[in-house]
Amino acid sequence: MTFDRWCQWLFYASLLLVGFGFAVAVAPNLGWLGTWAARVDANFFPDRVHPNAVAERSFLMAILGASIAGMYILQAFVVAFPFRNREAWAWYAIAGSNLAWFALDSGLSALHGFTFNIYTVNLFPLFILGIPLAATWSAFSRPRA
Repeated sequence: MTFDRWCQWLFYASLLLVGFGFAVAVAPNLGWLGTWAARVDANFFPDRVHPNAVAERSFLMAILGASIAGMYILQAFVVAFPFRNREAWAWYAIAGSNLAWFALDSGLSALHGFTFNIYTVNLFPLFILGIPLAATWSAFSRPRA
């Protein structure tokens, strides 16, 4: 694939994750997110989930979803302009921020005994963003003519 196609992939993957962030924020109990929430409850409240805990989870999911959407809106902007223009800092910013998120989120998920989060949430962005980042590395690692 060409560099432009990888940029498109990365741009649309970023927009997909913006949509995911919106879904987390406004509908944290629908569909697959409901399954995820049920696993959170089973992991942290094995006997009974207090109604206040459910309300707190909804509030925290709104903040989390808004943060996810905001991060990936910024990433889409970076992909659309400086990344597409092959400004090396853009590649490092995208790769670094996503790897930092993945390591911290996955490490803390494992620490809290919630590995379900790693393989149901964290691996998807790692792959859909990691593939185009790996494919475009050479465009940023060699000096431009």
